[in-house]
Amino acid sequence: MLASVLALGAGQSPVFISFDHVERPPASRRDLDPGLLYLRIRNNTRAAIHIFAGPPEASSIGVDLLHEIVEASSVPAHASGWILPPSRYSPADVVTTVDIQPNADLLFSVPLNHVGPWWKLRIAFRSEKQPDGLVDFTWADVPKNERHAWKMDAAK
Repeated sequence: MLASVLALGAGQSPVFISFDHVERPPASRRDLDPGLLYLRIRNNTRAAIHIFAGPPEASSIGVDLLHEIVEASSVPAHASGWILPPSRYSPADVVTTVDIQPNADLLFSVPLNHVGPWWKLRIAFRSEKQPDGLVDFTWADVPKNERHAWKMDAAK
């Protein structure tokens, strides 16, 4: 039974989040809207995983997955100039679960400021064949050539 939930690929995490792309709003809206970060959550196990999600929005691409914003490290001295994490963040009301089948992924988006140099995004998932789990997406996972989008002057 245990063998059925092991990761499909050697050396790969069973469940992980990867960068897809950044979508910046038009320059006229950047003071109000930092943009969107598109990510993919990948299920590399042999069983479906279940993630809580909010209501679908007709205008968005991807799904609104329930997530936390977690401090990853203390605020560095050179923190000025970066966009800041949201001052308050309340996850959407959970209305459904999203199933990600084995060897599949799911595109989702979050506001750009839900990941940053000293804070990370965390998603909880469940599976009938393994214990509940957590998966993080951190600043280190953002490609270096994309990080300029998090600079405050890039928002203007």
